[in-house]
Amino acid sequence: MLRKSMNPSPADSIAGASSGAVTGQTTRRMIGPIIGPIIGIDVGEDFLDLAMLDGAANTLRLARVAVSGADRGEIVEDDVPLAAVPKDRGVIDELARRLSVAAPELGAEGAMVLIDSPRWPRDLDLASHAAGTVAPPGSARASSARAIDTSLRAMVRELALQNRDGTPFRLSMFPTPKFEFFSACARDPRCKPHLAAIARELFGAALESAPPTPAPAGGRIFTRFMLTGFAVYRALERTSAALYEAYPDLAFRLWAHGEKIPPKGARRDALDARRRINCSLADELGCSGAANIATLDQADATILALSAARASRHAAIVVIEHPAEGRFALALDCDQVDRV
Repeated sequence: MLRKSMNPSPADSIAGASSGAVTGQTTRRMIGPIIGPIIGIDVGEDFLDLAMLDGAANTLRLARVAVSGADRGEIVEDDVPLAAVPKDRGVIDELARRLSVAAPELGAEGAMVLIDSPRWPRDLDLASHAAGTVAPPGSARASSARAIDTSLRAMVRELALQNRDGTPFRLSMFPTPKFEFFSACARDPRCKPHLAAIARELFGAALESAPPTPAPAGGRIFTRFMLTGFAVYRALERTSAALYEAYPDLAFRLWAHGEKIPPKGARRDALDARRRINCSLADELGCSGAANIATLDQADATILALSAARASRHAAIVVIEHPAEGRFALALDCDQVDRV
């Protein structure tokens, strides 16, 4: 059985979670109930979509926060007034300010944040990140996959998820690149200015000392959104909120309960299916606001918040932790908890 930690502290030590189920270098444990607001964040390279639940899970609120222009303080979001950025304010400081304006819930006691992004390049250690430095990548962190991803795939197999045709569900995730790939993308002259500024603040001198390697023009889309995701974690570390990585597509699979989930390329059908799943969860919670979902990004942010609230009340949230990679939260229902 996994250990269940009641009312987890936002300051939970990732490295200190020594009990629970251990897979390789990762540790699994269950947390809940969540006593504060729950915020889901869908990460894009230019914008963040936020879904915010109050502590009682009565109301869902949606907001969009601009990332583009954070290096220059451009006013690009009509419903979140933005002031000009002082010259001595960095892009991550400005992102933190924009997030606090859009989501004051981030400062509430017991707040939980679920972010659709890994926390750091797979070959860098979070310990050096926390110390404000970037240690050179070493062979110990140069594996082809993150330990969290390996453990997550193992848990999906334990859950025995199936597609609608009865075939086993296979978890598809874009692998988190190594630091040298992010550095190559950030130094490409076609990289978007705010992403290059984020990389400079995150990686410092290590960015310039990294060996030159070829990269796609401006960086692949997943690499670009991960740079933004790294910045979101850094911006929110100054709050008291507990921060977790999460994966909207997997959350939809876990909470679909027979609903067909079309690929996002289906656009309207894809949005309608995801809205129905979110509205069903909202109805179970007695929560208003899910009917306002109008985009796939909003749907992704919302499933993270609603599924966590539902699991916190009636089942459990399983957390996979790794001291060098961070922690990943997966909201499960009662039947699924029994399988892991």
